[in-house]
Amino acid sequence: MKVYEIKLRFVKSFLIEGKEDILVDAGTPGSGKVILSKLKEMGKDPNKVSYVIFTHSHIDHIGGASELGEKEFFIHRNGLSYLREGKVREPQVHSPLLSFLFKVASPFLMKPFKGVEGKEIKEGEFLPGVEVIYTPGHTDDSISIYLPEINSIIVGDTLMGGLKPPSIYENYEELQKSIKRIEELKPKNIYVSHGKSIT
Repeated sequence: MKVYEIKLRFVKSFLIEGKEDILVDAGTPGSGKVILSKLKEMGKDPNKVSYVIFTHSHIDHIGGASELGEKEFFIHRNGLSYLREGKVREPQVHSPLLSFLFKVASPFLMKPFKGVEGKEIKEGEFLPGVEVIYTPGHTDDSISIYLPEINSIIVGDTLMGGLKPPSIYENYEELQKSIKRIEELKPKNIYVSHGKSIT
């Protein structure tokens, strides 16, 4: 089993290569095509990707889903309506600089997008060697994906580069509990969606 980072404009997608390949997150609208292209550049067959799992329902993680073709899409139940209906989930920003940047970018980024038919993903084993952990705080639908075979975890936006907590969160107390839960796993590799992962 191996994890590959797929760098997009300001966020990342991840390929979990195993018996069945899994893509984690789809970037902003327009990024789905980029992901498919980058997979081919990496020598990977996009058709081998059976499942797409979303760490949460912000537009920079689910916006490109409809461009990925016929896949099975999975998200926590609290994010299903955003994924299916192409609704924008407003980020709750707790940083003056980020608030300003979001105000500037909102007319371009925060637009409805084409949704996809998603299925609910639950905490526990998704496939052999792929475990879903509910890690709310950033949003109430945030999950992390733990790969015990390689002691690695994909945390979405529950942590940022440098393992800092995000400035965007819906519930700070829940976020701290989720970060502690991740730390207790003592993962060797921590893959974050924004900034540098720990590998």
